[in-house]
Amino acid sequence: MRNLPRIAFFLSCGDGPGSATNDNHTRLPGAFGALGWDVVAVPHESLRLAAGRLVADTAGGQVELAASDAYFVLGFGAKATFLDRMQLLRGLDQSRFVNTVDALVYQHGKASLQLDCPDVPQPVTHLANDPAKLAAVVAEGGEWIAKPPAGSFGRDVFRLRRGDANVRVILEHLTRDGGYALLQERIDVGDAGERRVLLAAGEVAGAYGKRPADHRANLDVGASAFRCALTVPEQATVSRLAARLDALGVRFAAVDLAAGHVLEINVANPGGLRTCATVYGGDPTPRAAAALARWLNAPRRKDPRPRDPRPRAA
Repeated sequence: MRNLPRIAFFLSCGDGPGSATNDNHTRLPGAFGALGWDVVAVPHESLRLAAGRLVADTAGGQVELAASDAYFVLGFGAKATFLDRMQLLRGLDQSRFVNTVDALVYQHGKASLQLDCPDVPQPVTHLANDPAKLAAVVAEGGEWIAKPPAGSFGRDVFRLRRGDANVRVILEHLTRDGGYALLQERIDVGDAGERRVLLAAGEVAGAYGKRPADHRANLDVGASAFRCALTVPEQATVSRLAARLDALGVRFAAVDLAAGHVLEINVANPGGLRTCATVYGGDPTPRAAAALARWLNAPRRKDPRPRDPRPRAA
């Protein structure tokens, strides 16, 4: 008979599509194991429905997923199977998920912040799949960052200004095949740099500064990380956002800030644990896991239905 609480981590395996891009798949399961949890590693692509039962193949054999006490999805896995797998996982008790299926589907894209968290400071943002409409915004003046709404690693991120000769070409590239592109007002952070904040069950598990090498603050494209302390306004913004994210089913996320404005959140497989460990010389993963474990162990209503967390007008 199993006495330990069991948590199933859904992970990407190997070097194929959707493979892991950081070491969360070893740090987080290891930290939960150290807290006394029975950890099961479930490859994303092993999910299947067998005569009405959701099962998966693991290194220890087939497991019944409904028997787990908690679920932690890290990464999206292969794009071709994502929606099918999310439909399968949606059949499990969502109150046991660190980040719910709805959060993974709806909260990863950068546009969701504008719609679901309008009371949190953010840059002016436009989203469209018509390059002419987006070019008209740039032509009105100011500096803009153009990028895919759900991109990562600094790929296809451009700085645009009125009069730039390549504005239309860049926007046509971003909206090719009918895709959407996002225009975000550029915030000049100067020497202060940006902030990456790791949230775990509403608590700040770690934070560090990012000094861009160009218009991108991604470490993958040359930005540098440094120690920092969040200012009082930054702490207030993070606290407000954490409450909103919890209502949206997000308990583990990375938040990027610039001059007190929230640029984006990452809920799929937030990077930053390893960077925090490198910058500060101490691993924040045990602190993050402990906060999440407390949240998972807290009494709550089973499988709460989705609710609208957006503030209503008076």
